Amino acid sequence: MMFARTTPLALLLTVTAPAFADDAPEPVVAEGEADGAILAYPASFFTEFSPVTARDMINRLPGFSLSDGDTGRRGLADAFGNLLINGQRPSDKTLGLGTVLQRIPASQVVRIELIREPLPEYEMRGYSQLANVILADGSGTRASFQHTLTRNNSSRLASAMESSITRPVGSGEITLGLNWEAWGPANDRTFITETPDGDLISRERYNDQRRYREIEPSISFAGPIGDAMQLRVNANAEFVAWRRSISGFIYDDANQPAAYLDQVNDERSWEAALSTTLERDWGEGLASTTTFLLTRSDTDNGPETESVHTLGAGIERVQVLYQNAEEETALRHSFDWTISDAHSLTFGAEAAFNALDASLALFEDTGGGFVPIPLPVSDTRVEEVRGEAFADTVWVINDAFSLEGGLRYEYSEISQTGPAGQARTFTYLKPRASATWRPGEQRRFRVGIERNVDQLDFGNFASSVDLNSDQVDVGNPDYRPQTDWTLEAEFEQRFNEDASVTLTLGRVWRQDLDDYIAIITPTEVFDAPGNIGDGGLNRITLDWTSPLGWLGLRNATLDGFVEWFDSNVDDPVTGEERSWSWISEWEVRFDFRQTFPERQMAWGWDYFYLSDASSYRVSRFTNIQRPAGDLDVYVETTRWLGLTTRLGANFTLDTTERQDLIFYDGSRADGIERLHQQRYFDHGPQVFLSVRGAF
Repeated sequence: MMFARTTPLALLLTVTAPAFADDAPEPVVAEGEADGAILAYPASFFTEFSPVTARDMINRLPGFSLSDGDTGRRGLADAFGNLLINGQRPSDKTLGLGTVLQRIPASQVVRIELIREPLPEYEMRGYSQLANVILADGSGTRASFQHTLTRNNSSRLASAMESSITRPVGSGEITLGLNWEAWGPANDRTFITETPDGDLISRERYNDQRRYREIEPSISFAGPIGDAMQLRVNANAEFVAWRRSISGFIYDDANQPAAYLDQVNDERSWEAALSTTLERDWGEGLASTTTFLLTRSDTDNGPETESVHTLGAGIERVQVLYQNAEEETALRHSFDWTISDAHSLTFGAEAAFNALDASLALFEDTGGGFVPIPLPVSDTRVEEVRGEAFADTVWVINDAFSLEGGLRYEYSEISQTGPAGQARTFTYLKPRASATWRPGEQRRFRVGIERNVDQLDFGNFASSVDLNSDQVDVGNPDYRPQTDWTLEAEFEQRFNEDASVTLTLGRVWRQDLDDYIAIITPTEVFDAPGNIGDGGLNRITLDWTSPLGWLGLRNATLDGFVEWFDSNVDDPVTGEERSWSWISEWEVRFDFRQTFPERQMAWGWDYFYLSDASSYRVSRFTNIQRPAGDLDVYVETTRWLGLTTRLGANFTLDTTERQDLIFYDGSRADGIERLHQQRYFDHGPQVFLSVRGAF
C-alpha cells in the first residue's frame, strides 16, 4: 500500500526532472578528468541552501548519501566510509563522519568533488561514489557548536550539544571537541494477553521513565612530519549513565487490579578509543598508509530488579546483574602504487585482536530471599586473533569504462574459556570485482560482485537476560560469523547536474545466517543466537534527488528513497520457508526542503516508513507494526548572528508501535498456541529548538 502511494510521485519526478530542473550553478568536470568521472561542485552551488557547515553542503550534494562505513564487516578497510577531506579519509572509525563535517565551516569549503567511478588515485573500497571536500589553504582557527533542546511527551526537556575548536599548531592543527547529552523520555505501555480463542486473560498498563546522561570529549591532531609524511591522531572517550524505571498495574479478566509491577535498572558504561594514521610518500608513484586502532569499553549493569506485588499473595522478585568488558586492537599497513594514469595497485596486511569478558548473574525471590538461577555460558571470556592479506587494483580502460577488483585472505582463531570453552579456526577467501561504464556525463552503469564476512557479535557467545521482554538468551559457543556473496547492478541518470535518479538491483546469497536456535539442557529449552543455515535476499532500491522548480517551488528539492526486500530461509524449527527475522519488506524515506535566501529562512519535512517485521524464536513469534511512520517538520532561519536556528517537531503522526506475539506450548513446530499478546508502545511527539554555527 505504501509503495502504491509513493511510486507515482517517484516516476513523475524521474520523467519530468530533465525538462523542469531548476537553474543552478552547474558543476564542472574536474581538471584532468574527461567526461565527468569527477564532478566538482563549487561552493556557490550550495548558496541557495544557506549552508553553515560542510555537513549542510554534503546533505545537499545531488545523488550522494553519506556513509560512516560498514562496521558490521570485518576489518578496518570497510569502516572508513565514503568521505574524503582534501583527498584523504578521516583517520578512523571512532569519530563519525557527520561530526567531522559539522566541525568545518561552510566558508572554508572551496568545492566538493563527487568521484563517480574507480580512479587510480583514490581508494574506493567498494563504494560506487566518494565525496571529496576541498578546503581552503590556511584555514586558521575555527570553531563550531550545535545545541538542541527537546521537549518530549512527558514535558521534560532534553539537552544535547556538540562543540569543537580547531587551531593551527606549527604546520598542523589540533581539534578539541566536547559532546554531551541529557534526556529523560517516557512512554506508556499496554499489554493485552488473551487465549488463542480471544478470551481476555489480563491487561497490563505501565509507564516507562528513563534518564540518560552522556559526555564525550575528544582530541585530534593532523599535520605533516617532515616533507614526505602526514600524521593524523584521534582520541576520544565516552561516559554514559542510564536509568530506567517501569511501573504499573496488571488487571485480571474482569478488569480488576491483580498485581503491581515495579522494575528499576541502573547502568554505567565507558568507552575509550585511540587511532593513528601515518601516510608516507615514497616517490615514483608509491605511497604507504599505516593505521592503528585501540578501543576499550566496560559496561556495568545492575542490579536490575523486577518486583511483582501480587495483591493478597506477597511479592515475587527477579534480579539481574551483568558486566561486560570489550577490547579491540588492530593494525593495518598498505602500499598504494600508482603504476600509470590508468592503473593502480594497493596491497598490504592487517592484524587484529578482539576480546570480551562477560559475567551474568540471575536471582529469584519468591518470599524466602534471593536464590541464584544457574544459566549456561553466564561467565566467559571470548578472544579472537585475526590476520588478513589483501590486494586491490583499479584499471581505467578508457574514458567510459573502468574496472576495480580485489582479493583478501583471512585467517582467524576464536577461543572461549569457561564451561563452554573451546577453540576454533576459520579461513576465508574474499574476492571482489566491479565494472563501471559511463557512456556520457549524465549516465552511469555499475555491476559488482563481492564476498563478505560479517563482524563477530561477541555478545552472542555469552548469555543475556531481558526483563522487559521476559526473554533469556543463552550464549552459543558454536556461533560463527555469517558470510555472503552479494551481486549488485546500479544505474544512475543525472539531469542538469542538480537532479538524479539511481536504480539498484541486488541479490544476496547468505551462508550461516544469524538468527535464533534452540539450546536444550536437561531441565530447559532456551533460545540462543546462532546460525540457521543458508538464505537468499533480493533488493530493489530507487533513490532520487529532484529540484521542484517545475512545480513553481523555487529553491526547493525533494530527495526520495524507496527500497523493497524479499528474503527467504528454511526455518530450523518448522522446516518451512520464511523471511529473515527483522527484515521489513518496504522502507521509504522522503526529505523536502525549500529555502528563501532573501529572507534567510527555510522550511522542510522528512518522512520515514518501515513495513512490518517479524522475529522467529523456538516458542515465540513476534510481529512489529509501525502503521503511521515518522513525519518530522521544521522551520529555520540564519538571520541572527549568522547562526542556524531551527524550530521543529518530530514524530508528529500517531507514534504507537504495536507488537503481536504468539506464545506456543512447546516448539513452534508443534503449532500449539498457548497465549496471544498485543503490546502497544506510545512514544508521543517531540518539539525541539536547535541553534548551530561555525566560525
